[in-house]
Amino acid sequence: MKGRHFNQQAWLQYVEERLPLQEQEEMESHLYQCDECLANYMQCAEQVIVIPDIDAKQTTTYVNGIIARTVGMKPAWHRSTMFHYGIAAAATLVLVATGFFHGLSQELGTLGAFKPAPPLEAPASLKAQVPISDHFIHKTLTWLDTLQNEHKKGGLEP
Repeated sequence: MKGRHFNQQAWLQYVEERLPLQEQEEMESHLYQCDECLANYMQCAEQVIVIPDIDAKQTTTYVNGIIARTVGMKPAWHRSTMFHYGIAAAATLVLVATGFFHGLSQELGTLGAFKPAPPLEAPASLKAQVPISDHFIHKTLTWLDTLQNEHKKGGLEP
């Protein structure tokens, strides 16, 4: 421990920055060497709340700038509900015009022909009902497989 110990009042003045620069530097170097003074410094630092000096005019200008930017903002055009409805309507029109729904309805028209046979040993009360969504998935996958096979044969032009 080099130098002298500083009392609580001196540390309070240090925290409040009311000491000359040379004495502050001396106290700072002493903090690294003395645990007792470090404890006193920590107590003083906890007691003093340092509030930075803020100019009221700068604060008002800053807050007014934030308000002006946020109040006058419009939502982005691509985030509006009407834009999303427009895209959905356009996609539907394109699918109808290309005959996608007609082809899909023809493929699903034979839905009644696809009925998996129940197991022989299962009683009628335990028959598993196949959900309609499974039928749709199976028909869609079958339709996609036929498209893929035609492409491999050279039936569709790229």
